[in-house]
Amino acid sequence: MRRVFEVDGLFDGARTMTNAAIVVEGAEVIWVGQRNAIPKTPPGDRSELVASPGRFALPGMINCHCHLTLDGEANFGLEVRQSDALATLKAFRNARAALRAGVTTVRDLSANGTMVIELARAIERGVLEGPRVIASGRGITTTGGHGFEVGRIADGPDEVRKAVREQVAAGAGVIKLFSTGGILGDGAPPEVSQYTPEETAAAVAEAHNAGLRITTHAHGAGGMRVAAEAGIDSIEHATLLDEKTVRLIKERDVAIVPTLLVVHSLLEHADELDAVIVQRTRAVSERHREGVRMAHKAGVRIATGTDAGAPFTRHDRFATELQLLTECGLSTEEALVAATSRAAEVVGLDKAGHIGAGCWADLMFVDSDPLKDLGVLRSPKGVYARGVAGL
Repeated sequence: MRRVFEVDGLFDGARTMTNAAIVVEGAEVIWVGQRNAIPKTPPGDRSELVASPGRFALPGMINCHCHLTLDGEANFGLEVRQSDALATLKAFRNARAALRAGVTTVRDLSANGTMVIELARAIERGVLEGPRVIASGRGITTTGGHGFEVGRIADGPDEVRKAVREQVAAGAGVIKLFSTGGILGDGAPPEVSQYTPEETAAAVAEAHNAGLRITTHAHGAGGMRVAAEAGIDSIEHATLLDEKTVRLIKERDVAIVPTLLVVHSLLEHADELDAVIVQRTRAVSERHREGVRMAHKAGVRIATGTDAGAPFTRHDRFATELQLLTECGLSTEEALVAATSRAAEVVGLDKAGHIGAGCWADLMFVDSDPLKDLGVLRSPKGVYARGVAGL
């Protein structure tokens, strides 16, 4: 049966329209346009006018960077060492929390096992309800490198190739590399480059050979340049960008996922965190924002991700990332693009991130125009995934 949603306003992932209507059949949108031009239902078919949950519609949002097995507890080192059973239960709960917040697709970038890959399969098969999940399995890192607590340690090109193949064999939908140190955990600090050009090229080649995209955690500029030169598809965090690196990633058309929310959240709770984490976060915070401003001005592709699961970075706070992007120079429309059509492009889902004929019926309804106030995204009035009302 066809369902018709009528709204006062709509953002389709690229442009807005007023007095709009969306026609959904099953799990897909089959038509979008003005209310007065809704196509007639073919003879023998049924059509139902559905009361829209909110006055404004937009595509379901996409979080390109999260960790579903983590709740955002203050003690990161302790939480990442949890049992597989507990991690699995948290992943299911956090996926549901993300969906309720308007996020209909998440990309999980490293778990301590295959539990999120299995969750993705269960949701896709209809065994469980939740957002679309693109899972990396274990991220790939170096001996002593950042992410070793949840990663697959691999040193040297051959071992890196094997590590990528292991994630592919486990059913990963994306490959995650750790190109530099980080802020959290006991591994290397943010500015340290972890993988050589040869190791990085091996990872990229193996991922692309398997038909998968590959993204990398990278704070330091040196590690970002190594990854960009090797053909990486996107860079997570991109914290310590400089002009040289911005020029390179623009030239190579590498997207960045700045994850501004995690830095924001860490500083919000500085008095509850280890002094080393606070020191590292404060050292990069302003440079991070300056780098995103520089990248935006240069025309670098920017997509949304929050690093949800890191300390105090909850899975239901996705909308705050858009507000933080506007503080770095993006317009409200550019922030919405970053969370919808651009994010879909970065994760490789051409039927997501848009409202149009042939797109998935992943929809979010809010009370008023988010182009005028992004704050309305914090309180969705209705969320649909695969054409089904969310939890």
